[in-house]
Amino acid sequence: MSAARSNSRILALAVLVGCLPAGLGATVASAQDRDADLAARTAEMDRRYAFGPSPARAINYRIAWQSSVDGEVKRLDVFGDDVFAMNTRNHLTRFDRNTGARVWSVTGADALDTIWGVTPGVAPPGGRPFGQNDDDKIYITSDPGIFELDYNSGAVVGRQDLERIPSTEVLPLGNHLVFGTRSGQIVWHQFVVGQAWRANQLKGPVVANPTLVGTSDIACASEGGTLLLLDGKSARKLWGDNLFDGVKAAVTAGGGKLFAASTDQYLWAFDNWTGKVAWRYFTESPLVDSPIYVDDHGGRVMQWVETEGLVCLEAHPDNAIEGRTVWTIKEARGKAIGMIHGDVAIWDADSHTLRLVNVAQGAVTNTLELPQVDHLSMHGDSIFAVAADGRVVRLDPIK
Repeated sequence: MSAARSNSRILALAVLVGCLPAGLGATVASAQDRDADLAARTAEMDRRYAFGPSPARAINYRIAWQSSVDGEVKRLDVFGDDVFAMNTRNHLTRFDRNTGARVWSVTGADALDTIWGVTPGVAPPGGRPFGQNDDDKIYITSDPGIFELDYNSGAVVGRQDLERIPSTEVLPLGNHLVFGTRSGQIVWHQFVVGQAWRANQLKGPVVANPTLVGTSDIACASEGGTLLLLDGKSARKLWGDNLFDGVKAAVTAGGGKLFAASTDQYLWAFDNWTGKVAWRYFTESPLVDSPIYVDDHGGRVMQWVETEGLVCLEAHPDNAIEGRTVWTIKEARGKAIGMIHGDVAIWDADSHTLRLVNVAQGAVTNTLELPQVDHLSMHGDSIFAVAADGRVVRLDPIK
């Protein structure tokens, strides 16, 4: 292009701009400034909250409140009207679940103890509901024993010694805490009076958390390959079986079946009532993650397989002793924490990623990267997010 033609075009553009209505150029610049300012404020809000407004809106949720504790949170327990956050020094903070207001904060156990459960007590016979009585307690199960805290003040008011040391999370059932041990026992500890009640023996250490089946039965499995279903009220064995190898992840109950993922590379499905093997699906890898059961679409069970991805199978296949697959997603590793708008919410703590999976389509419908979140859980339809610096956020669905 010649210099003359180039200069003429520049001149024409200058004339055109000169003919624009007065103030239009400034208006365009002002709108751009407002957009930039809004983006900056949005980014700042997303930094301020562990689970920010932008990812919350992406799943149609809103932030209800954010509170914080001193230090890194290692566990979060939610029950009733309370949220309990424990930091890495075993300092326990109680928050009001509805407002996020701090109620009290105390040292809940010795700083180096491993914590296996934070459990509310039970209402006294003839008394008011738990939380409304003067002597209500919170029980913290640690390696050497159980600390009793006054529910209203947080003061330590007692301690119980444990005859057997837990190796799993405790499962509250009535007046008992049920847990596994490395000696291969599943133990009922009567925490109201402070003594062991009964125990059952399995082969090998028990490291998979016990699972509540229905309202009172308990399923447990061991690294030696023993699987038991027990009557939670009497500790009596209902049935048992031996797998080809051990179980490291909690058994999953759903649809009248128990699903056990084993290092023998099988996903096992057992009938709740008879203990008979309904089917078993062979995979290419040892299984160390718990199965995920969804009651929709006739019952589906999903299992993470290291070499295959997230595999979905029919929970109740007809004439298919080897199981029947529905779909596979390569990139959906993680722990199922609940349902969000009809999709399974799967949290991958290693990559700080939340994925929503549509079970019918076998597709990831949403992926949220949450770099500040270390722990994510759901209680009802509320989401609780915890950051490494001690921030705790509650999010609720937008109705």
